[in-house]
Amino acid sequence: MKSKLLPALVVAALGVAALPQAQAAEEKCPIDKRQTKVMSERVGKKVQRAFEFYSTDQMDEALRVMLEINPKQAFDKAYVNRFIGNIYAGIEGKTSEALKYLQLAVDADVLGGTDHSQAMRLLADLRMQEKQYKPALADYEKWMAFTCKEDKNVYLRMGQAQYELKQYNKVIPLADKAIALESKPNKNAYVLKMGSYYESKQYPKAAKVVETMVELFPEESKLWVQLAQMYLLSEDYKKALYTMDVAYRQDLLEKPSHYKMLAQLYAQNEVPYQSAKIQEMYLNKGIVEKDETSLSMLANTYHQAKEVKTAAKYYGEAAKLSNKAKHYSKQAALLLEAQEYKAAQAAGKNALKADGLTNKGQLQMVLAQAYFYDGKYKQAYAACEAATKDKKTAKAAKSWLSYIKDTAARKKVRI
Repeated sequence: MKSKLLPALVVAALGVAALPQAQAAEEKCPIDKRQTKVMSERVGKKVQRAFEFYSTDQMDEALRVMLEINPKQAFDKAYVNRFIGNIYAGIEGKTSEALKYLQLAVDADVLGGTDHSQAMRLLADLRMQEKQYKPALADYEKWMAFTCKEDKNVYLRMGQAQYELKQYNKVIPLADKAIALESKPNKNAYVLKMGSYYESKQYPKAAKVVETMVELFPEESKLWVQLAQMYLLSEDYKKALYTMDVAYRQDLLEKPSHYKMLAQLYAQNEVPYQSAKIQEMYLNKGIVEKDETSLSMLANTYHQAKEVKTAAKYYGEAAKLSNKAKHYSKQAALLLEAQEYKAAQAAGKNALKADGLTNKGQLQMVLAQAYFYDGKYKQAYAACEAATKDKKTAKAAKSWLSYIKDTAARKKVRI
């Protein structure tokens, strides 16, 4: 890719179109004190030839001609080095060579004001490209000191360099300067500012930046989710929920994690039923995979919402997928609470055969009650007797044994 600086650079240096005389020396800005210079005739002819090759995209030939020049005068050397650096900058994989020649041109400090400033700027930009952040910052500062200019893109790149160096407190003023100089809002400056607050764990300030971004860039749907995440990190759960709910109603949620976040926020804001309905929706639509984790979470949320039968249903689905006793046990306990005694017995039996049973005594107590209230006193007594063997349930089980025995006797049922 050609450098856009080359045509003007060559024309000016060859004296084809003379620039106006530099402003009076009393001007404070260094760029205005530079006098316009012209290359020596010998060097100028060769540069002209190289430029002709360059203008017809014969980059290798242009570079060959320039590398053959052996200038003697300081200005000629600086100009040739700058031209070579510009050519290398437009050739993929030749950035290190470009940096070398541009540095020589800048260090000579003899080029005209415009040429010198352009060489300084390109040098800084290439250092950023090569992730040489500290030298790039120094070069941008020198460019600003030489030109006495404030440039939004320079401030933005300096901010990016400080961000990469993890100097987050130095990023904010640079991003603010870039924003102040923009005639039209530039999202990159706001992203840089928000990222710096985020990385330095200043979440409320990061949220404020994203609030501004939502106003300035309403077409950016992802910003709503990002704003909710900032509120969440700031522990402002109400604002986080409101923002995510707005995004959901506007059909702006794109990822499974976004839907999970919305459900989580409803739960955190003590609206478990709505959280469960969101979870149920995204599972049924296939937005989030129906697996043990998602189903058991849904069951737990319905339980929090006191939707006992529905919670039991989903614990059962989680149990079928995983064959884990803990899910069958919870299902059995909830069915007992819902007075679905036969279903509770079935779930309890499944739990006894499933994997990883750790609360056998508690499960036997659930079974004992499910049998008892279903009038199956013999099975209730046997389950309760099994529960006495667990230290955690032994005391309660012994009390129930007497109660079951007495009740069975009144009902004239032999145990």
